[in-house]
Amino acid sequence: MSILKPKPKIIPALPLRPDTMVEHYKIGKVIGVGGFSLVYKALDTKTGKVVAIKEFYATNCMRRTRDGSLHVYPKDQERKYNIGLKRFFDEGLTLSQIHHPNIVNVSNFLRSNNTAYLVMRFEQGKDLRWFINNTDYVPDEEFILSVFSMVLAGLKEVHKNSFLHLDMKPSNILLRASGVPLILDLGAAFKIPKSDAQKVHTLTHGYSSPEQHKKEGLSYASDLYAVAMTMRACIMHRSPPSAIKRMKKDTVRMISETHSKHFSKGMLEAIDMTSHLDHRERPQTVDEFIEIMTSR
Repeated sequence: MSILKPKPKIIPALPLRPDTMVEHYKIGKVIGVGGFSLVYKALDTKTGKVVAIKEFYATNCMRRTRDGSLHVYPKDQERKYNIGLKRFFDEGLTLSQIHHPNIVNVSNFLRSNNTAYLVMRFEQGKDLRWFINNTDYVPDEEFILSVFSMVLAGLKEVHKNSFLHLDMKPSNILLRASGVPLILDLGAAFKIPKSDAQKVHTLTHGYSSPEQHKKEGLSYASDLYAVAMTMRACIMHRSPPSAIKRMKKDTVRMISETHSKHFSKGMLEAIDMTSHLDHRERPQTVDEFIEIMTSR
């Protein structure tokens, strides 16, 4: 006779207390929560500047103690913790190598509280997911062109440095108060070429490409698929279906058929071509995507 064990409770992230010092940074309120991190608004007491600090905190394998430090819990999750911490280090290394006005930049990287922290410039704004979920605003072509031309410029810089982003999605594109977008979170990025499929950890249903789900055949076109799906989400005001569902039965309609009255032929063709399940049918570089998008 087997005894059914209760499902383990999911413990929510427990942030550092306000005014906690991490080296010379005074921690403030939480401004972002992810599966592997917390982001705080903080004060650099040396310069007097407000910064954003990202803390590695995987809630499924870490717990915070009263002194603010983090520890592996349960103990058998140490391997998962080490993998996550390495990814966090990799993100810091990646961001330190890429400098572009449309990509978040790391100014400091430090170890404390048995975990790691990335220090970044604090930016005011809302991510595109917020606009999709919390407003009725359906963007026009001018908005899409303005925002995504800069997003693509940032992505081109990522590719120029031989990285794939692998996590382009609305929540990773911050629209600053000035209207200028900022690509966030390069935690999934890695150098190419890479034959090790196990490097692919991050998946976001609706935005990750088919080859990312399959863990094979990754290329610049994989990031472009995610950009096209993000543009589609902004226009349609809802998330697209997962590539897994599309591979079983593709219900995604050509956006050039549904929105031809509101957007230029070139933009809609760029989105449709880059939404192909077969990566070979998509534009292969940012420049190819832009050329199609801006054609009339």
